[in-house]
Amino acid sequence: MFATQGTGSIPSAQTARPLVYVAPIEGMIDLGLAPFLARTIREAEQAGAAAVLLDINTLGGRVDAAVVMRDAILQARIRTIGFVNPRAISAGALLALATETIVMTSSGTIGAAMPVLSGGGELKAADEKSVSYLRKEFAATAEHRGRPSEFAEAMVDVDVAIPGVVAKGKLLTLTLSEAMDHHIVEFTADTLESALGAVGLVDAEVRRASETWAETLVRFLTSPIVASLLMTIGLLGILVELRAPGFSLPGFAGLLSFALFFGGHWLVQLAGREELVLVGAGVLLVGTEVFVIPGFGVAGIAGSWPWWPRSG
Repeated sequence: MFATQGTGSIPSAQTARPLVYVAPIEGMIDLGLAPFLARTIREAEQAGAAAVLLDINTLGGRVDAAVVMRDAILQARIRTIGFVNPRAISAGALLALATETIVMTSSGTIGAAMPVLSGGGELKAADEKSVSYLRKEFAATAEHRGRPSEFAEAMVDVDVAIPGVVAKGKLLTLTLSEAMDHHIVEFTADTLESALGAVGLVDAEVRRASETWAETLVRFLTSPIVASLLMTIGLLGILVELRAPGFSLPGFAGLLSFALFFGGHWLVQLAGREELVLVGAGVLLVGTEVFVIPGFGVAGIAGSWPWWPRSG
């Protein structure tokens, strides 16, 4: 307790520095990045932080992962800042548009978000259904933050033309000056410190979020190449086991591969209880086929059903 004598003044309490959580959004946007961002936002809210800043430098990634992250940003009960440092392309543009305030470096770019499909080593444009869906996701996100929705749509669909900005048949990508002129970006800064100063968080305490070992493992398991490899090994292992008596290395490798595949997808909420129950039933039926009923019959066929390819 402070006391005064005579005409002395009472010392003022030192103002606490604002706390800002920084979440790096770098490289490919994948399924494992979504729980990392959700956890960072949740921890920032619990810590009473002033804001969460997304330090964005990405050429894009998976649409489904970006949509999950977009929802987490819009639902956050804390201020969100997107620092385009230096590029927010494709799915990265959706994340930036979802934040309340966007700061971009002087050499930054944002846009070029048309969905594409990969196959045979080539990239091709997605179907109209996918383009229409993503176009409206971008538009709704921009509208929610008070940004011009037609610019967000033009980032996704080449059929959206804006006179004097982008012609029909071209995707919209904006530089810093263009993004500021059209009210997509609010501020410019070339360093994290100056970005925080631009948004009124001078001398903020920065707490950089990092992935846990579990989140890093999930990102690895759910990456397109690893996930495809796990599914292939799982199917081959089960097929080899069905053709050979007993239970040996191929069967163990197959079950382990399936466990890693579905475990990783369950952790990022792409596989629910229904899928796990189906897989468990499949393993049980295949085990019955291997150990109880010789040959390949109804149990084996039914047990392999959860891994049959399905459309949609």
